Amino acid sequence: MKQTLTLILLCLFHTVLWAQDSSCPNAKVFPISTNQGKPTDLSHYLSFTSTESPTSNLTEVKSLFKLNLVTSADGVVPNFGNTSKQYWFCFILRNDLNHNKRTITFIKYPLLDQVQFFALRESGEVNQNIQGRKFPFQNRDKDYRGFSFETELLPSETVTYYVGIKTDSSVSVPLMVAEEKHFDSYESLDILLQGMFFGIVCVMSLYNLFVYFMVRDKAYIFYVNYLIFAAILFQLSLQGLLPVLFFQNSPELVYNAHNFLYFLFLLSCFPMSITFMNLKENAPRLYLGFMGLSVIPMVCLLLLPFLPYRELNQFGDLLSSFLAFYALFVSYYVSFVKKFPPARFYFFGYFMLIIGGLTTVLKYMGFFPVNIFTENAFQAATAIEVLLMAFGLGDRISVVQKEKERIQLKAEINKQKLIAYGKELKLAQKLQESTLPQILPKFPGLSIKTGYFPASLVGGDFYDLTVYGKQQICGLIADVTGHGVPAAIEAAMLKIAYMQTLAFANKPGKVLESINQALAGNYKNQFLTASAIFIDLDQKVLKVANAGHPALYKFNENSKSIDVIRPKGKLIGFSKEGLYSDEVHSIQKGDKLLLFTDGIWDLWENGDSGEDALLDWLLKRKAESVESLYGGIDEHIRLRNKEGPADDDITFLLFEIT
Repeated sequence: MKQTLTLILLCLFHTVLWAQDSSCPNAKVFPISTNQGKPTDLSHYLSFTSTESPTSNLTEVKSLFKLNLVTSADGVVPNFGNTSKQYWFCFILRNDLNHNKRTITFIKYPLLDQVQFFALRESGEVNQNIQGRKFPFQNRDKDYRGFSFETELLPSETVTYYVGIKTDSSVSVPLMVAEEKHFDSYESLDILLQGMFFGIVCVMSLYNLFVYFMVRDKAYIFYVNYLIFAAILFQLSLQGLLPVLFFQNSPELVYNAHNFLYFLFLLSCFPMSITFMNLKENAPRLYLGFMGLSVIPMVCLLLLPFLPYRELNQFGDLLSSFLAFYALFVSYYVSFVKKFPPARFYFFGYFMLIIGGLTTVLKYMGFFPVNIFTENAFQAATAIEVLLMAFGLGDRISVVQKEKERIQLKAEINKQKLIAYGKELKLAQKLQESTLPQILPKFPGLSIKTGYFPASLVGGDFYDLTVYGKQQICGLIADVTGHGVPAAIEAAMLKIAYMQTLAFANKPGKVLESINQALAGNYKNQFLTASAIFIDLDQKVLKVANAGHPALYKFNENSKSIDVIRPKGKLIGFSKEGLYSDEVHSIQKGDKLLLFTDGIWDLWENGDSGEDALLDWLLKRKAESVESLYGGIDEHIRLRNKEGPADDDITFLLFEIT
């Protein structure tokens, strides 16, 4: 009888154990005394399953564990990346002590939208709680940035827990358990570390803002902008501190703010990176690449109200990964290829940020396990990057200051050069003025007007009028190559050659031949055009010779067309053997003559040939005096100068036989 009763009791006991185990299969019982109540990772004691159709009823949950495939965590923190499935976790706690224990089951990862806790006691009583990012903060049993569930375990009591997780972000479930007093210590340390991080970032933001107002370098204001969005606002959301500090009763705002701050963080990277590395000057093509990529987060911000949270969040992870490698490549190129020292701080700082950021992204995507390193990598890397960037900005100021001093020194040197050049131009102007007639000759029976308008302070045109005998006057007009001091020197050489020629030359062809022989070979292989005339008022004869110069125009009030007089002749300086023939034309009272350099054609040029327009203009005003014609040309010059400075020198000689 005793044996039979013992067998029955053993069978009943085995049945109870089997029922307990079957309600949470593949899970080992965790005795509270194992770690003396300190925060303990439950991954060694977890089993889990998943479902495509979310459930919230305990009966259905228990059915899932009976019917679905159940997996043991085997010491690995569950991490499933971005998925739409709902995951249910099961574990068993046993109070192996002889007094009550208040325990806190908590999840350190704060980006879970819905977290359901069920605690099934041996008595059949069920304690439950639902919380998450989409629920008010007061649903949590503790004022903790993660999710917490409080249970009072009786002596020798065993409690089975079910935890359901669903989120539009990555499913990462670092489940922990601790006695209340140890949890409070753990939470205090977490608050201290978070406070240290945000304290460092806030101090650096204020410091760099102050420096910006001191130096007015836009790199600082872009860096402060980056710190605010990346290291403060986005980190507040990423670390689950927005509902703790600001929006306890606004879960939808907390939920929607995450992607918004995510893309603001990515957008703030661009102006900071571009100015920090002086990309526009150091790497123009890479600068254009940055500008093009900056459009992507802008578009994502605009699409936030229209696209699902999950898809945008996944795209943000991919975009941040790509930008991390691209920025690392660009900073390496600017630092070590273009040798811009401040960019090295950016390179190493961003390298640290990339390690932390990629670790976090890959953890969220399910490729890296959840542990103390992957949980805090991004935040720790951000703190290091903030400090390195501050050093880099200081170095950048030093480099920019040196560059500014170099530019100022160069500007001072250029200023002195300009002053010296200005003095040379004034000297050249005086030299050139000395080559031109100071007073026009007064000659009975001849009215003369001349115009000289250089395109710059010193021009390349030359003219001269000399009385030759009692009834003759000799005139020369020339276009010297170039401007400035060289042109003035060449004009002086031409003046000397011309004055020497007048001693023996008695016709214009001889004048040009003598000038050519004097200058050819001694004129630095440069050429000039010239036209020489002799006006004999006694014989009423005009003699003309030309060396590649524009024609002389002859007309009077009875002319039906303008006589264009241009004898053939090579440029002066081309060859010493050059010969220049004379053309002889009769003149009479009322005849007008116009000699000029080719700059005058530009005054009448308006889509068509300036020469044809000038001929038409002269023919219409053929009856006017030389004074009136001079006034008309002068008016054309002033009107043209309003459109912009002339491209060429303008010189002309007007004669009228009276």
